[in-house]
Amino acid sequence: MTRALAAALALLAAGVASGEGSRAVEVVVLKRAGVTAYEEVSEEFAERCRVKARVVSFGDEGVQLRAARIDAGDLVVTVGQEAFDAAAHSGARLIPTLAFHTPAGLVGPPAAPPPELLLRVLATARPTIKIVGAVYGPRSAALAKAAQQAAERAGLTLIATQVKDGPQALRALVKLVPKIDAIWLPGDTDVITPQVFQYALREQLERGLPVAAATRQQVHSGALMAVDFAPRAAGRVAADLANRFLDGREAGDVDDVDLYGGARITINAVVARRLGVDGKALENMGAKIEGASDR
Repeated sequence: MTRALAAALALLAAGVASGEGSRAVEVVVLKRAGVTAYEEVSEEFAERCRVKARVVSFGDEGVQLRAARIDAGDLVVTVGQEAFDAAAHSGARLIPTLAFHTPAGLVGPPAAPPPELLLRVLATARPTIKIVGAVYGPRSAALAKAAQQAAERAGLTLIATQVKDGPQALRALVKLVPKIDAIWLPGDTDVITPQVFQYALREQLERGLPVAAATRQQVHSGALMAVDFAPRAAGRVAADLANRFLDGREAGDVDDVDLYGGARITINAVVARRLGVDGKALENMGAKIEGASDR
């Protein structure tokens, strides 16, 4: 074999291995930069995925898919709702994490545990709660329906009002407050704006209405409680799903993946004391009571 032919064969082999000619599937993690929870998802995924992923971070400029070199056929782990929405029509195979709005049939670690758990924690925190109020956007309609059914099974009433945006959500919540014993703020970034969150905190302080929020970060900002998933748990599940895809397994073949592992209950200690919440009963449920400031 001549040296030139050997070199040519070596180049051909390298091209096949790297997918030249028919671009190899690339694993990409897409996330906003500078968000601690998102970094934790990315780090855990990197530790557990069997191939090295390319991490694409973006800032206030948003996601530019062409610049990010995300193509149809790639395997993309999106972190957060913003990243998922940007990649939703890219043609790539998506594994969403920390995104509350994803289409039915798309498999990924859920952004929130089933509403039964949240309602059970609320009822334990204050057994006198009978009516819970919530506002939600169109993309959370299925969640609201499931939550209402869960409330009925728990002996509670959930008054959930659908709204189209943040200002409408604020007006709807103002009308709900006199009729309810607690406020639930689902993880619906379409309508749960900072203004809605701050109003709920004010009613928690002035009327003593417990606020059940969507994330631990919101508990740190003053909500009484949240039931969510640890970001590292989401990264771990995403890596399990990615490894199965890379092994050629079907999208629905997830029987041996613990999608709901890593659920956590977080309670704001300061708010709990102000509201007279029974911390011991919550700790018996596995809640973590943290000394966050209430504002």
